[in-house]
Amino acid sequence: MNQTTHLESDSYWITFCIDKNLGLIQKVESRVRIPSDLRELASAESLDTFTLIYTDILVHQPDCPPEVVEKLVGLREGIPWKDAKEVVQECKEIYENSLVNGNPPKAGFVFPKVKSLSASKGSLWRKLT
Repeated sequence: MNQTTHLESDSYWITFCIDKNLGLIQKVESRVRIPSDLRELASAESLDTFTLIYTDILVHQPDCPPEVVEKLVGLREGIPWKDAKEVVQECKEIYENSLVNGNPPKAGFVFPKVKSLSASKGSLWRKLT
């Protein structure tokens, strides 16, 4: 084999490995994005920040219900009830506006499996209203 053939062969294998692993990297990024976005949401300090982050979450996980925000706001200390109620209401409106024929545009892989969201007994929203 001459030098050119070795370079072509090496180039092929490098490209193959990058292409193969790039798909894996993108899968990992999409899976890591959810907890990362939820961490940002949990640490939000203002109504605008909550709504901006929640809107971003809906871009990647359109079936993320506003109950996620409700539970995170309920766990936070130092947020006045009035502000918490406003955050939850804004996020519910954002979610409802994102629905297509009453359903999320596409199903995600996380939120349908979260059982604590389906049983909303004693939810913050009920306490606030």
